Amino acid sequence: MRAKGMAYDTGFVTDGVRSVPRWDPEVVRRELAIIRDDLHCTAVHLVGRDPGRRESAARAAAELGLEVWFSPYPLELEPDLIRALFLDCAERAEQLRATGAEVVFVTGAEHYSRQPAADRHG
Repeated sequence: MRAKGMAYDTGFVTDGVRSVPRWDPEVVRRELAIIRDDLHCTAVHLVGRDPGRRESAARAAAELGLEVWFSPYPLELEPDLIRALFLDCAERAEQLRATGAEVVFVTGAEHYSRQPAADRHG
């Protein structure tokens, strides 16, 4: 096995409600340290919509020596916004990788778009 890891929710948005309403970088860093030290993980899969939150968590995880799986989840976004989100997140992940961090960019996830079904196929 290459890595032992777990998912860390930086905040999904569903029906306008955030799964992580309050963002505290110190709490995030403490929880990531627990993932590394108590759960003996070598990687963390950072999921959520907000690129800034994911980048903040990714930098903390990298500083702790964790491999970072940077994963945008574009729930309830229209196709143009999904593309923009992926581009933004890819750029952030590459900037972190360029500092020497171990980064995997993950785009494979369930995608739910607000685009009507009739518009998706034509």
